[in-house]
Order: sequence, then structure tokens, then C-alpha cells
Amino acid sequence: MTTLTYIIIIILAIIIIAAVIYFLLRPKRKLDASLEYTTALNYLILGDKKKALNKLRDAVRHDTGNIDAYLKIGDILRDQGLADRAIKIHRGLTVRRNLSVSQKMDILKSLIKDYSVIEKYDRAIQVANSLVELTHNEIWSQKVRLKLYEESGDWEKALDAQKTLQKAKGEKDDKLLALYKVEAGLKFIEDGAERDGRLKFREAIKLDKFCPPAYLYLSDSYILENRYDDALSELKKFITKAPELAYLAFNRFKEILFHLGNFGEIENIFRSLHEKNPDNESVRLAIADIYERKGELEKAIDLCYSGLEKNPDSHHAKHSLAKYLVRVGRKEEALKYALDLAEALCDFKEDHFTCKICGYESEQPKWRCPDCFEWNSFLS
Repeated sequence: MTTLTYIIIIILAIIIIAAVIYFLLRPKRKLDASLEYTTALNYLILGDKKKALNKLRDAVRHDTGNIDAYLKIGDILRDQGLADRAIKIHRGLTVRRNLSVSQKMDILKSLIKDYSVIEKYDRAIQVANSLVELTHNEIWSQKVRLKLYEESGDWEKALDAQKTLQKAKGEKDDKLLALYKVEAGLKFIEDGAERDGRLKFREAIKLDKFCPPAYLYLSDSYILENRYDDALSELKKFITKAPELAYLAFNRFKEILFHLGNFGEIENIFRSLHEKNPDNESVRLAIADIYERKGELEKAIDLCYSGLEKNPDSHHAKHSLAKYLVRVGRKEEALKYALDLAEALCDFKEDHFTCKICGYESEQPKWRCPDCFEWNSFLS
């Protein structure tokens, strides 16, 4: 062999030896990062976020390209009440290059949650707009943005977003849109702008002439300004449009009656309603209440007894009878109904409403559940 051949063989041997040494001694960072990440996921499944966070931090130290690990670190920090640190981590991911569309969506969704937790809804909505654009107006991303408008109390934009969503779904639900108008009106009322609030309620009625809360809140606004005749007019329209929900107006009628003392007109309203709905217990008891206020207790008692003939287990009728009978000196009969009520006390809840979706309980009907945010879930 020539000297050149020996040199080439030596060089090749050196390269091979170096490759073997590198293979045996190479850093195991990728392998370590994968192990740490997998362990972190297992801790998350077990609900141990503290240990999961430590493992995720180890994973990104070994592999800075693990986007999902960074996402989860930020999510855990947000859950621990450290939303500002979560935002810093998640925003840092937005400038990474070569992100997949799926990764971009996950980052934006996490950022939306970060901002929502600290009620920075303007920022959250900006991110949601980017999400809608990224997904080319996918329905699910529009729903995310809609929810943010609702949570922020921007009901006008929520209404527009709901219209856009309905159009994308090929639907049209004016009853739901009317409730958005009602919420916008309540926001004005909350801010002391009664007139603007009433305008929104009337816009709601234009969308849905049977919109119960629009009539009820209109009457409330007029009562607040001592405009009892106007309030009475709205309540009359309400019970005409939705007689099955007339019981929601009874307390308002009582307040108007207290101020106006117009027993005759209100009695006629309920009598007419009773003729059209003879089995409606709430209407019957409302008339009995008017009789009581007029001092005609025997008439009130007779109405309650007629109600018990139709429904012997009526707690409301027994409750009214217990009050009226004492006042006319029929104490033994009153005691009988009072004892019946006492036995059924656990089941008797007057003016009690429950969300049929999540079970949230309220003394007043809610047109949008405060817990699960479902619309019209308190009335079947």
C-alpha cells in the first residue's frame, strides 16, 4: 500500500471511532424530554398539577420546541391564579415560527381563557377575532367570541354576533334575539338610563310580540317612575299575550293596586283571564287576593275551596286559606291547613324557579341562567 492509502484508512478509522463514541455518549435530551412530558401528562390525568408543572418545566428545558408543554404550563399557572404569567407564556408562543394551524388555534384559545379569567374582555375579544379569522368563520369559534361579548355585558355586539352565528347556521330565531335586546335594556336600566332601557324593551317586543321579560321590565321601569297607569297598560298586554305566564305579573299588579287602589279594573282583568283559563290556579288565587284586599274574605275563601276541589294537594290554596280563615274566626279550619302545610314544608317553595338544564335555583325566573348561561331554561 502507498502512504496515501494508509493515510485514508487512518482518517476513515478515526471518523468511525468518533461516530461510535458520539453515538454512545450523545446527549439524551430528546429522549429525556419525551419521558418528562409523558410523566407530566400522567400527573395531569391524576390531578396532581404541581408535579405535572415541574415535569413540564423539565421537558421544555430539554426540548424548547415542545409547544404543547409550554401551553400546558401556562394553563396550569392560570388555574393557580397566575393569569399574568400564563399570558406572558402564551403570548410568547404566538411569535414562534413554523407553527401548525392546530397549534395556533390552541395558543389563541388559551390566551382567551387567560384574559377572561382576569376580565380583560377587550383583549380576549381581540384574540377571539383572530381565532375566527384563522378558522375562516367556523361556527365553534364564532360561539367563543359570542360568549365573550355576553360575559363582558356588551349586549349590542352580542346581538350582532348572534345574528351572524344564526346566518352561518342557516337559522333565524327572533325570540332569542329579543332576549338580547332585553339584556341590553337591563344594562341601560342598571346605568340609570330608564328611557333608553325602555326603548330596548320595545325593540325586543318588535322582534317577539310574546317576549315576557320585555313587558315585565317595561312595567318595572314605569313603576320606578311612579307611572302606574303606564305600568298597568304593559301588564295587561303581557297577560293577554301570555296568559299561561300571568302569575309572573301578580306581584306587580299588587304594587300598582296598592298605589292606585283601582280594585275594580284589576279585578275585571283577572276575572276575564279566569274565564279563559278556569284551571289556572295562579289566576284564581290572584282574584282571591284582590277580594281579601277589598275586605271580602268569604269570597276569597270560597275561591280557595274551589281551587282545592280541582287540586286537593295545592299548597298555595292551603296557604291562602290558613291566612283568610283566621281572619274570619274559623281558627280550627285554619289550623288544619296550617298543619297540612307544615307536614309538606320540605316540598313547598313559593315563587321558586329551577333551571331545567343545570338545576340552578332562584326566587325569580331568569331569562338567562346565571350558572350555565342557557337561555329560557327556567320556563318550560
